[in-house]
Amino acid sequence: MSVQRRRAAAALLILSWVLWLHPWVPALLIGVFVSWVLLHTRLEGDLGETLVRVWRRAWPPGTLVLIPLLVGSALVFWISDVPITAKVLPVALALLGLSTILLGSTWTLFAHAQRFWRARNEPALATANPSPGATRNGERA
Repeated sequence: MSVQRRRAAAALLILSWVLWLHPWVPALLIGVFVSWVLLHTRLEGDLGETLVRVWRRAWPPGTLVLIPLLVGSALVFWISDVPITAKVLPVALALLGLSTILLGSTWTLFAHAQRFWRARNEPALATANPSPGATRNGERA
């Protein structure tokens, strides 16, 4: 599992929860700001370096942690009693993050469908054109 895919899935998980908790974002921002004001001098020293090292080791979470988080988040969003319009985007983002992990780079085949179908219909382009200036029947242009 590539770190890039785990980072993308974790970012989608965070984004889905931010959208879900958007009414609480102002309160969370005030809490983070007050915490920063109280702790910023301590975080600039050795404690800050230690926290950065710990964060870099822990982020992005492992696949065995990220998959249950994404599935659980999608289920929590889906079975909630809020209107469907408020839960479509968080559910979709959680499922997109899950598909990023489970399908890997396979999803690019669907994202670039035209390239996929062109490659499927013309699989032997490299063998049909062995030299840079050759035409399909082997003659030079």
